Amino acid sequence: MIYDKIIIGAGLYGLYATLFSAKQGDNVLVLEYETEAFKRATYINQARVHMGYHYPRSYSTAIKSAGYFERFVKDYGFCIYKEFEKIYATSSSFSWTNAEQFRKFCNTAKIKCSTLDPNEFFNKNMCDGAFSTQEYTYDAMILRDYFLNELSKYSNVQIKYNVRIKHIKKKRDYFSIQTLDGTDIESDFVLNATYASTNQISNQLGYEPFKIKYELCEIILCEVDDILKNIGITVMDGPFFSIMPFGKTKLHSLTSVTFTPHKTSYSCLPDFECQERSNGECTPEQLGNCNDCPAKPKSAWPYMSSMAKKYLKDKYKFYYKGSLFSMKPILKASEIDDSRPTVIKVLEDSPTFISVLSGKINTVYDLDEILKSRGRK
Repeated sequence: MIYDKIIIGAGLYGLYATLFSAKQGDNVLVLEYETEAFKRATYINQARVHMGYHYPRSYSTAIKSAGYFERFVKDYGFCIYKEFEKIYATSSSFSWTNAEQFRKFCNTAKIKCSTLDPNEFFNKNMCDGAFSTQEYTYDAMILRDYFLNELSKYSNVQIKYNVRIKHIKKKRDYFSIQTLDGTDIESDFVLNATYASTNQISNQLGYEPFKIKYELCEIILCEVDDILKNIGITVMDGPFFSIMPFGKTKLHSLTSVTFTPHKTSYSCLPDFECQERSNGECTPEQLGNCNDCPAKPKSAWPYMSSMAKKYLKDKYKFYYKGSLFSMKPILKASEIDDSRPTVIKVLEDSPTFISVLSGKINTVYDLDEILKSRGRK
């Protein structure tokens, strides 16, 4: 089968690109490793709609996030939860940023930042500053259902689930993809929107890989008492924690810079010792879903909860509900300033092969120009 565009990955970036292309009249095929869309990174994260607060040492990341914030909220407001107060705080110890620096950063980035009394939220002397900010959370399952419903209106779109790519080969003016079930498909436009598997896909074609490290991360879901129900709290900039609403689920996510990553790999492909105990479900070449893996880590709940309780006043109660695990790729260059750029690499121009790597949901609009300017000739 020949398609105008083949998109690998049915997360947000993949389905956004599919809908954008479908509206242009392109005949699009989506190849998804999982049994359904949004089973990995788009769902398994803190679900922030970033306004930029998280990046006080990277103005470029903050400004990019803030620039797309209003557009994303307008386009996808139906899946966004706003009805909570979002508190950012700076730790008195071991922080890269103090209260005055954070206030100055927010003013420079032109994002909301109202000073609060840290003693209202935190134990004595734990934080030197607290601020009311404007940051929301999105519900990935509601967003997924919206995209699938919209895409169902287009006869020029096909999504195939549970796909294992055997190999990708470049021919003279197109790419040939063969799946393990023997299906052969062709296109002169391929978008790799797999996130953690980006190097696994492009590696088959011999393209220069992203220089990334891989972290096997845990997002903890918590039930909370009424006093914390409508509050989200992030202590930064350093080895601290965040507890905030998880979309519209009525649960909170709990994460920690120190304890959310369980394992790290600096190899070109994600290479972890636990893969040897995965019963063949996960390899450096074919990345399985950590949540289905018999070798997934034990929860870091004891450590994350202890850190949060060390900072938070006793009136804020939260309880373990469950854990979600995902593989997170981070550009090695980002370790310097904690930046999180959205990187779109045109690895081949004609035929076109593009890889996108982004850890922020509201910079998905960066795909627009690349999708408008390229397609089947």
